[in-house]
Amino acid sequence: MAFPEDPLGTRVEFQPGGTWTDVTEHAQLRDIITHTRGRTGEGQTVDPASCTLTLRSPDGLYNPRNPRSPYYGLIGQNTPMRVSLLAGGRRMLLPPDQPTARAETPSATALNITGSLDVRIDVALRRKPGQIVELCGKYLITGNQRSWALLIGTNEELFLRRSTDGITTTDVACDVPIPFPSTGRIALRATWNATTGVTTFYTAATMAGPWTQLGAASAPGPTTGTFASTAPVQVGDISILGFLPSDGSVYAFQLRSGIGGTTVADVDFTAQAEGATLFTDAAGRVWTLTGGSEITNRRTLFSGEYSDWPLKGDRAGRLVLVEGEGAGILRRLNQGKKPLQSTLRRRIPSDSTLVAYWPMEDDAGATQAYSPIPGVSPMRLSNFEMASDDSLGGSAALPVVQPNASFSASVPPPASGTGPWHVELVNYVPAAPAAETVLYEIITTGTGARYQIIVGPGVVKTKVLDAAGTTLLEQSSAPGTNPSFFGNWNRVRLFARQSGGSILVDLGWLNAATSGSGYFHSGSFTGTIGRVVSVRSTFGAGLDGTAMGHLAVLQATNTAIFNGADSGFLGETAGARLVRLGTEEGLPISIVGSAADSARMGPQRPATLMELLEDCEAADGGLLVEDRERLGLVYRTRSSLYNQTPKLVLSYGQRGLTEAEPVDDDSGLRNDVTVQREGGSSGRAELTEGRLSVEDPPVGVGRYDDSTTLNLYSDAQAEPMAYWLMHLGTVDEARYPVITLLLHRAPELIPTVLDLVEGDLIRLTDMPAWMPPGPVDLIVQGQAEQIGVRTWSVSLVCAPGSPWRVAVADDTELAVAGTEWSTLAAGVTASATTLSVATASGPVWVFETAFDIRVGGEVMTVTGISGASSPQTFTVTRSVNGISKAHASGAALEQVVPARVAL
Repeated sequence: MAFPEDPLGTRVEFQPGGTWTDVTEHAQLRDIITHTRGRTGEGQTVDPASCTLTLRSPDGLYNPRNPRSPYYGLIGQNTPMRVSLLAGGRRMLLPPDQPTARAETPSATALNITGSLDVRIDVALRRKPGQIVELCGKYLITGNQRSWALLIGTNEELFLRRSTDGITTTDVACDVPIPFPSTGRIALRATWNATTGVTTFYTAATMAGPWTQLGAASAPGPTTGTFASTAPVQVGDISILGFLPSDGSVYAFQLRSGIGGTTVADVDFTAQAEGATLFTDAAGRVWTLTGGSEITNRRTLFSGEYSDWPLKGDRAGRLVLVEGEGAGILRRLNQGKKPLQSTLRRRIPSDSTLVAYWPMEDDAGATQAYSPIPGVSPMRLSNFEMASDDSLGGSAALPVVQPNASFSASVPPPASGTGPWHVELVNYVPAAPAAETVLYEIITTGTGARYQIIVGPGVVKTKVLDAAGTTLLEQSSAPGTNPSFFGNWNRVRLFARQSGGSILVDLGWLNAATSGSGYFHSGSFTGTIGRVVSVRSTFGAGLDGTAMGHLAVLQATNTAIFNGADSGFLGETAGARLVRLGTEEGLPISIVGSAADSARMGPQRPATLMELLEDCEAADGGLLVEDRERLGLVYRTRSSLYNQTPKLVLSYGQRGLTEAEPVDDDSGLRNDVTVQREGGSSGRAELTEGRLSVEDPPVGVGRYDDSTTLNLYSDAQAEPMAYWLMHLGTVDEARYPVITLLLHRAPELIPTVLDLVEGDLIRLTDMPAWMPPGPVDLIVQGQAEQIGVRTWSVSLVCAPGSPWRVAVADDTELAVAGTEWSTLAAGVTASATTLSVATASGPVWVFETAFDIRVGGEVMTVTGISGASSPQTFTVTRSVNGISKAHASGAALEQVVPARVAL
């Protein structure tokens, strides 16, 4: 592969006024463009990505304050910018800012497959857990022309939607999620058998296969054929279907009549000409690209915001330059200092049926409770101790009832008149009062003028009275029902709706601290429903110390808007929280790895967005970085870093490799780690034996302690996390902090390096004799690029990869469990093929399959073990890593790849 002549097809674009504009002609490409991203060192926080850029500004073209410039008023602080190159292979690109990007071919008789169906697509997508994503289909809602569609479900499962009449549809979903690799590229396949009605799903690395069945085949179903529609076949966005379109790259698509049968559509997007918008596939189908999709090998290296426009020029104005720097989205996020409000305060106003709402999160000096809903008056309060109870995960501090407390909240008429209504709030009643008393009451214009919630010893009661005080309905339930009403945070919910001539009334309470189980009771009376006028209470004896807040009135029946938000989404996984926060804040966040496998979180408390995102990263132990192709973030889960196959293998003598120097210091050493769960208990891990233990030299290295507070779901997570962090901090090997590649000298590496993302594993081999023997595994943490005329260097910031090899059950290499603290019971020569091995404590070694050990820096393969007690005899193959030497009695013996249990 020759280094590009053009040079690299470097393109610089700005987005003045919302339209991407190529400004490459003014970019000073002879000046080096420097781009950095990710972490700058092992264990460091992620810095905002940056990209230096110098622009010629003829006649003040790029002066934001120049009214003569056509860009006046369109450029300035935070103008979107991106830098891209022509490198790597071609594919169909579906840009993230083009929601209708697709390829399509018109309907044809051959494409209307009424028998067995076989759909295949090869893609590399940004992950969007929790949302349905369109892949491809012959499916048009207009005119009821639905045939089939292949989609990704909310749990990242592949599913096939099919119609037999063009109107009604049936979905069959895979029972396991798609195993996306770190690059996102995977080939997906779905088949439907017309004889049995069975749907089966498959995956492969590429369209070339081999295909591996994904999950279990579906149960047999109806065998009615698929509707023959007039809809085109579309790849990417499916017209007006309404789900999220694919976002990323498509490499190939096939549609077959019959399982493994005749190919009736067969497009290889990688074989099309750069920029092609119309072409014919191998099956004779004519395809058109629309909606912003394109055939290209262009790769975006940086996407950010150009924020400063420093001008420099000579007195005559012959050469005016703008020497500025673009920055990634983290720069702006890190400047945000305003905490996000509580999850209840953020979530409740999003309900379209909301009529009135009082969070009651006002500061300690407040004498009324503010309403964020326009047209709703503040709640009148008396004898409340404001902002005094912050024990509910989904709320900021709430008020507590003092003697003779009262409140009154007026509710304006809903826009759509009378109808069902729903009143809900959270409260904590410490204990049952000695006698029945009204907790609060709802005043309406209906037959039931007053709806009272009454609590007392052994009872929680609903009582409805008319305007004259006559009881229309009275029903009660035992407060000990799980969850107990007293001594817990509960969501008290009363909702009523008209049913013919009757009013149906339901009272329920759910555990708000855990967003957990609850209790309901129901009743009815004759009358008309009316509307809610006010909610009020004059707290009776025994209710002192009651905390309450988040009173909401909605024109709805049994709304779920409080669900999850009441507990601060307690128990939500780190990946799911990141995606949810991104959706709520309009910040694109994609996931690499399984969001479901990330750590469970404690409650989301008020904090800045960046603090909340970093909480997720720290609790799981993954890697949060910027998306190189758009203003957004990418989170790489901890579990996605385990047991990777190297994405890039470099010989130490590799052409273009200029920096790979080992560093052996204690900068990352942590052998005593304490993890404190936020609001809970703690766990501690110490390394007490070995060269890097807390023991003083020469036995160990002394104590290197560290502590961190994490927002974890339970105390049980603290100690395992402490051991994991200690494990990462006691890697007994040299570091290779920076690996530098000159891609203009080794252009054959360009496609692989372009596909590298933070968290990927690379491997160094063929280490020279003056360095520790390899191979050396490294995890990419970040990178710095320098791009110029016929110049392209990439410096990869790395951390040791060995700690991320973890035990896998039944794996021939990763399931071999060794015994720690073993030594040679007798010295051996450089050529001996048997070792006498002593185990000081614990179980002795058991042989099931060959594995590698290390003694005095020499790696040997154990091919057999005899003896059931210490010392045992090992049969070994010597000099696996090129070192062969004599070893003295007492020399330490360790397993090269121990079966470490993952966090």
